[in-house]
Amino acid sequence: MDNTSDHDLLRLMHRGDHAAARELWSRLGGRLTALAASMLRHSAGASLGPDVVQGVFLKVLRLPTRELKSIIDVAAWLTTLVRHEAIDTRRRLDRGPSRVPAVQAYEIVDTREATADAELLSALDSIEEHQRELILLKHVAGLTFDQLALVLEENRDTLASRYRVALQRLREVMSERESAARAGVGRSS
Repeated sequence: MDNTSDHDLLRLMHRGDHAAARELWSRLGGRLTALAASMLRHSAGASLGPDVVQGVFLKVLRLPTRELKSIIDVAAWLTTLVRHEAIDTRRRLDRGPSRVPAVQAYEIVDTREATADAELLSALDSIEEHQRELILLKHVAGLTFDQLALVLEENRDTLASRYRVALQRLREVMSERESAARAGVGRSS
């Protein structure tokens, strides 16, 4: 099934083909799960990323076949569904008290990696929401600018320009923090 298109896999999965469902999941499930977990990490439901994606796949199975024919790009379409579901889940969790403990959305293996990850995540948190989301969709979900245009329903060139601005802002924040950390290192208490 390696040469089968995402469209064909989606169609076969919808008909009940388990091998097609596994292949589609292996191609897109990891990126979609990472995206959902990243979008939920400040909510009490950060550990719900896999549940969000699985719920989306189940909703897809219940769709009428005619709706599947209008899909232009399967990865972009599924990303849109996961994005919307993660936003809805985050809103539900933020509205009411939650008993679900916050969980990090990534596994820590190396202390240096953990520090770098924490610094990057902290810097991402300090930029505007629309910039953060664009970076997550590009790097976590692995979308192209054409796919971003489908997901966000905006012009591809506009998104490319906004992406460059978002990356520049992220670099500025990280540089400012690095300079502040260096300035603090040489001082005595």
